[in-house]
Amino acid sequence: MRSAISVCPDVFEMSSHETLPLAFDVASLLESGETASGAASTLVQIDTGLDYAAGHPSAAVIQGTQLIQAVTALEAGKRYRLIIQFTAAPGKVWAPSLLIDCPE
Repeated sequence: MRSAISVCPDVFEMSSHETLPLAFDVASLLESGETASGAASTLVQIDTGLDYAAGHPSAAVIQGTQLIQAVTALEAGKRYRLIIQFTAAPGKVWAPSLLIDCPE
């Protein structure tokens, strides 16, 4: 089972000149005894629907209940969706996502 979860804020604004570590706290998605594992990220450029690999050159990192992905080199005037999929337990996969606006 894979579930997509939107995060707060609904839209995050980021400049094309920035490199930022974006983190999702998934503690509220985990039941007792579960831990986040196997995190994999995708940064989808909304207008093409393709993974914008240049914008997330390193792998997602798990630190406790935080899933962290560095995002960089976005194109001005484009929108992106960052998705970090992870496994909480056998057969239980979550995929929190964040919409990123890059106006400049």
